[in-house]
Amino acid sequence: MASPSEETSKTEPQNYVAVQTPRSSHQMPEQNSTQVKQVSLLELFSFTDTADKLLMLLGTLGAFGAGVLRPILVLLYGDIINDFGEAGEGETPTLTMSSVRTASLNFAIVGIVGFIAAYLQVYCWSLTASRQSKRIRSLYLSSRVADATIAIQDGMGAKMSDLLHFTSTIVSGIAIAMAKGWELTLILMAVVPFVTVSGMMAKKVTVAASNRSIHSYAQAGAVAQESLSNIRTVHMFNSVEYFIEKYRRALEGATLAGIKKEFAAGWGTGLMNMVQFLMYALGFFLGAVFVARDQLDGNTCSGSSCYDAGRIMTVFFSATKGTLAISQAGPSLQAVYSACAAAFDVFEVIKRPSLIEPTNDDQGKKLDHVSGDIDIDNVQFAYPSRPEVEVCRGYSLKIKAGEKVALVGPSGSGKSTVISLLERFYDPLDGSVKIDGEDVRSLNVKWLRQQIGLVGQEPVLFATSIMENIRHGRSGASDSEVVEAAKMANAFNFIMEFPEGFATEVGERGAQLSGGQKQRIAIARAIIKNPPILLLDEATSALDTESERIVQASLDRLVAGSNRTTIIVAHRLSTIRDADRIAVHSGGQIVELGSHDELLRIPNGHYRLLLEAQSYATSEEKSELSENERGVGRTEVNHHEGMQLECSWASSKSGVLDIGTYNTSKTNDNDSDDEAIPKVSSLRIWKMGLPEWKFIAMGGASSVFKGSVYPLSGMFIAKIIHLYFELQKTKREMLHDMRYYSLALGCIAVVCCTSFTLTEYWFGIASSRLISRVRLATYSGMLHQEVGWFDLKENASGTLVSQLTADSAILQSITSDFLNRSLMIVTTFTVIFVISFSYSWEMTLIMLAITPFLVGANLVRVKQMAGQMNAKKNNDADAAAGFLLSETVDSIRTVASFGMEKSVTARYTSFLNVSNDLDKKLSVSGGASFGLSQGMIFWVLAFVFYIGGILVSHGTISFEDLFVVLVVFMMGSFSVSMASQGSVDGEKAKRAAANVFKIIDRVPKIDATSTAGTVLPSVQGNIDFKDLAFAYPSRPDAVIYQGYNLSVRRGQTVALVGASGSGKSTAIALLERFYDPSSGMVTLDGHDVRSLSLPWLRDRISLVSQEPVLFSGTIAENIALGKPGASRAEVEAAAKSANAFDFISNFPLGFDTEVGDRGAQVSGGQKQRIAIARAILRDPDVLLLDEATSALDNESEHIVQASLDALVVQKQRTTIVVAHRLSTIRKADMIAVTRDGSIVELGSHEELMRLPGGEYRGMVEQQAGTVA
Repeated sequence: MASPSEETSKTEPQNYVAVQTPRSSHQMPEQNSTQVKQVSLLELFSFTDTADKLLMLLGTLGAFGAGVLRPILVLLYGDIINDFGEAGEGETPTLTMSSVRTASLNFAIVGIVGFIAAYLQVYCWSLTASRQSKRIRSLYLSSRVADATIAIQDGMGAKMSDLLHFTSTIVSGIAIAMAKGWELTLILMAVVPFVTVSGMMAKKVTVAASNRSIHSYAQAGAVAQESLSNIRTVHMFNSVEYFIEKYRRALEGATLAGIKKEFAAGWGTGLMNMVQFLMYALGFFLGAVFVARDQLDGNTCSGSSCYDAGRIMTVFFSATKGTLAISQAGPSLQAVYSACAAAFDVFEVIKRPSLIEPTNDDQGKKLDHVSGDIDIDNVQFAYPSRPEVEVCRGYSLKIKAGEKVALVGPSGSGKSTVISLLERFYDPLDGSVKIDGEDVRSLNVKWLRQQIGLVGQEPVLFATSIMENIRHGRSGASDSEVVEAAKMANAFNFIMEFPEGFATEVGERGAQLSGGQKQRIAIARAIIKNPPILLLDEATSALDTESERIVQASLDRLVAGSNRTTIIVAHRLSTIRDADRIAVHSGGQIVELGSHDELLRIPNGHYRLLLEAQSYATSEEKSELSENERGVGRTEVNHHEGMQLECSWASSKSGVLDIGTYNTSKTNDNDSDDEAIPKVSSLRIWKMGLPEWKFIAMGGASSVFKGSVYPLSGMFIAKIIHLYFELQKTKREMLHDMRYYSLALGCIAVVCCTSFTLTEYWFGIASSRLISRVRLATYSGMLHQEVGWFDLKENASGTLVSQLTADSAILQSITSDFLNRSLMIVTTFTVIFVISFSYSWEMTLIMLAITPFLVGANLVRVKQMAGQMNAKKNNDADAAAGFLLSETVDSIRTVASFGMEKSVTARYTSFLNVSNDLDKKLSVSGGASFGLSQGMIFWVLAFVFYIGGILVSHGTISFEDLFVVLVVFMMGSFSVSMASQGSVDGEKAKRAAANVFKIIDRVPKIDATSTAGTVLPSVQGNIDFKDLAFAYPSRPDAVIYQGYNLSVRRGQTVALVGASGSGKSTAIALLERFYDPSSGMVTLDGHDVRSLSLPWLRDRISLVSQEPVLFSGTIAENIALGKPGASRAEVEAAAKSANAFDFISNFPLGFDTEVGDRGAQVSGGQKQRIAIARAILRDPDVLLLDEATSALDNESEHIVQASLDALVVQKQRTTIVVAHRLSTIRKADMIAVTRDGSIVELGSHEELMRLPGGEYRGMVEQQAGTVA
């Protein structure tokens, strides 16, 4: 079995480096167990301090107090019902204001206590959870920290307080109910599970329907994502209409799923409400039975066992609230459980001592001087994640101070492992690694890493300025020292070409810089460290030829600059010929050791075989080089035969080679017409929904019934309360009346379920179809836009797909949802006013004045919770902390190598402190809004009962009038609050509408489907680029072309070569009309391509690029994109021509095999051959090959190149090839060497090779890597 590659080590940083991290796999054999490990509830709070303990104590008292509020409310409500009922019956009211004042005062006091308790519950638990979770995050830097601590904070904060709250409600509710009437309590508790079961069933159905809807919309989103992210392929194959139709079909399923989801949501809510109303009917009927038993037909009773109206209400609502709180506590209990489970791994890591501690300045020796002698003696080593695979087996190597030693060998032979052991990223299992005679395990880790400079294959930069990135090499270095290091690394010149110089932000992982620029900054970072030991791990292998030459020069200067010990890991053997010694690795051991010349003298030696294997691919180039050496100067060539052209520099020196340095955050004023978002009238949105007017009308009718349910039920409940006091009736009369009221509540239950279901169903049809219609129109508008529009940062494919999903859905809120909510609210208030005014206009006006306070308090709470979630989601400090964390974990070796642990931790903690300040504000607002919503009901009732008491005592209204108006308003306000929840902010909805119609209305600058323009009867294939000036729309300041000229004649094969960013692929983009030049023209057979029909033009051209784009679907469908309507026989013939038929036929489903997302189910070579078959099927007059084989392995490249050669010679077609591998384009009729957006050399391979000092010749020499 082969050893794991060095690349394995690059994915292993978490186990033994600077930061504290999870235990290695061999320490946890039980980890694969299915049992979920968790900490105890007490351990969950093991990171508290004194302030946290006080907050938890106060929060617990508050939660218990807030949980008791509702049962106490019911208890006080029952008492005051008896006060009013007993005094209000008979000819003359006997209600005394003293009892009313006492009851009202009790309500007000309990309201104040409730406000304080609820405030303490939310404030204290939210704040302590924030404090503890951030303390945990500071102690635990790992890639899982963000998700884990979110679960921990949620479980130890809001959900813990809710659990305590509901526990208090359960205990107090059932206790009060049992104390007031155990018989009715037990009966109700037997019924309540049916309510719970109905709720669980409704939730299950709703969640299942919602998941199906999400899945269906995800499928439509996948179509949008793959097409928008590969817009060039969509446009070049004229597939806009194809994908619009594909998206439309996907939306059909999504629309149906959306309708089913709305139906399930309506049915679920209706079912729960129906069961609740049926429970009311049963409970109140049983109450009448008990009242009749105890007080009618001559029966009398007194004391605590006697049932009256107040007792029945207290028992009924206390028992139901207490029992229902059990199901409400379930999610909170689950969240706490999840927090305990999430905390297990986190706490284990925090408690685990670091095996290699890099932050302790006092632990280990610090030598006065480091010479650089290295002694690796008999080392045994295996990576912790793969303990069974030995990487080093008795590995030994001695390096003298100042010596330059290269480590070579196949992947997995242990080269990079040596560097990891020297840096003490890991410790050996056996043997020793010594520097100047001292075992590195005895040295201070931070000091040791300060003595070593590491430059890796993938240079890691951090999202800060160039200045700060270089300064990471030595904390406290002055600006002048940073500048000097940049000069030594050949980085100063390109840095100064940036507008902001050393202050230029490099972006995430250095994304704003090219590979060569990043590497030179990394070298400057190593130079400023001035280490006595330098480690170079594949430092140039990921670069193109030109960048490699520049970076290699920087490395040579760095190595030669002082008498430092240097270890080089290399695959390209041409870069290490000058090393003092070369150690050849195989199987975790050194099998050969010596200089380049010494190792070449070993017959069939490992090094010699490696060198011959690398040299074989370029042997032809080396042969030609030697021949051309002798022929230089003998041939004088004209313009078309190799003349070295004068370089036409771009107007901006920093333009082309450094195109990657452009800062995408700059404001783009190129597309000013896109900046302003137009206002959109609601009428236009409504017009899009008009086709469903019948469903909207039926939904509106159902919504009217839906809005009537709660106020009507309130009237009947008030009537029932009054009935309990009609003790002059016989038992038969009371039960007869009660059966009527129970039947009425039963009818309301049925109407409730039906109206809720039908309302959501009818409006669901209207809204789902509207959303699909808007999404299709928006998606169509997106696909029709020119390619340059997609280059803008705000039009990234991910942003557009999110906009398709979010903005289209928001439009529902200002159409069908708005009508649904409005009709329900209007109907509710209408029924409230009709009922209330018919009983007491005085109380109606009073209730009308105070209802806004009741509804408003609930809305404030809802809005605050939504705002809190949004604030947390958009918390810049948390986002910055998360980004820093992710950046640190991804770059942990660099962090460790440069001793950045303490500085990273300090920055991380500072971000968390800022975030903590926001959490404090959210805790205050959350506590205040929750306290207000809890206390307001008590204050409203205190006011109502006091004013009502005055009116009843004066005979202005009756007891029945008071309670009908009160209960109708209370139930109606609940209905209004329910209708108001989930509503979208009006401005947000308007912005969404504006965004949608901005895309729909935008006229593309290059319309991919427009048939306007000339259609030529035939195509010869003569192409001319005439005096082009061009800059990409997203980077208008970076000029790509300034006076670019090139002529390609019919049937010619022309290759474009040059450094990355020199403008090669831009020529292809302009020919395909992905962009138009700002001046000059591109012509086909003498016609400006802008004057030609664009679909016709693209039908004449085929492009095969480096990364072949396949779309989800079958192989046959992907090939057929090249020629819509092609027969299966034509598809198979194209596959045969592309050398793809055999491997396709080997699949079980053959051409009907699904390629998966982005072609994930086929290999890179297979994808490329399918793409070539697609190009062959089109049978183009012009063929464009853009790095078509550069991403493939040797075997795949050979097969694909054969397919390309067949495609080129199939007929006399014009071919333009962009290539880095110069061996693939030697047979081209003409090779154009581009630099800085201009052609500097032009001629055949042989002609250009004869130019002394020519750029093409230099590139060939660089790639050939001739052996001395």
